This record gives sequence, C-alpha cells and structure tokens, in this order.
Amino acid sequence: MYWLTRPPYWRWLAAACVVAVAAYMDLSGPPTELYPFVAHGAESGETVVVEWRPVPSGFLPPPGETTGVAGRALVAGTPLVPGLLRSALSPPADWWAVPTDLPALAAAGSEVLISTQAPNLQVSGIVVAPSAETGFGSSSAGLVAIPLDQAAAVAAALAEGRATILVRP
Repeated sequence: MYWLTRPPYWRWLAAACVVAVAAYMDLSGPPTELYPFVAHGAESGETVVVEWRPVPSGFLPPPGETTGVAGRALVAGTPLVPGLLRSALSPPADWWAVPTDLPALAAAGSEVLISTQAPNLQVSGIVVAPSAETGFGSSSAGLVAIPLDQAAAVAAALAEGRATILVRP
C-alpha cells in the first residue's frame, strides 16, 4: 500500500531551505558601502559640502579626503574620488587675510603680488579663498593673506582703489 508510506519530510525541508536562500539572495541585492558625493555644486577653491550615498562595494576607488576645497569646478552628484579636493587653506600664524576682488585665475593657494601706489609697495600674498560668482553678474570678495607688517597699508590701498593684484600663472 503505497499511500501508507511516510511523506518525504526531509526532501520538503531541503526544498524550502533552497527556496528561502534563493529568495534572500535575490532580494538582498549586492553588498553596498557609503561613499562621499558632492551635495551642492562648488567652484574651484570653494568649500565642498559632502553627502554620503550607498554604492556597490568596490565600484569606486577608496575615497580620499572628504573635507577641503574644490580643486576644480564640481557639479552636484559628483563622486569625491581622490584628487578632487585640496586641503583648506588658512593664513600663516602671523599673517592677516584681507577681502578683495580677485582675478578669475586666482585659485586657493596661489601666490599673488599686490602692487600699491602712494606708498609704493610690492607685497606677496597667498589666496586663501578665491572670489566666487554669486549670480546675476556679481561676485563675492576673495581673501588674500598678507604679512602683518604690511597688512594695514595694503588694506587701505585696496579699499581706496590704489592697488593692483597680479597673479602668477
């Protein structure tokens, strides 16, 4: 009597395990890791706002620095692969930063020469933050670090329009 034999419980259990493992693998997707992306567009020299998004593991190279300023213009949603950010600059301990409009070529960290009239001065400075376009044809002032002993004279000359800023290419 065939219908009186025991049902194949072990086979049913094995089949259920295979179906459960297959469903788990299908629904879980590939392993992911969090990776830094640019949250808002940033021009060269601007501070970059970072947002972390999940990406498949191993899809992008290991991230570099996630704090600093943009080394070039960055569009929102760009992954922050190594080399896109530079370390944020701060003026040397005994220097002061003076706000002024800077030429477009003046990026953060570049050297500038400020030439003033009455008094006749030539002062080397370092761009801490470049001028940035704010929209509608206007721009915000950048910052140039200048040695303390010449900061007052240069700031006065810049405010009165008696100074020219030269950028080393």
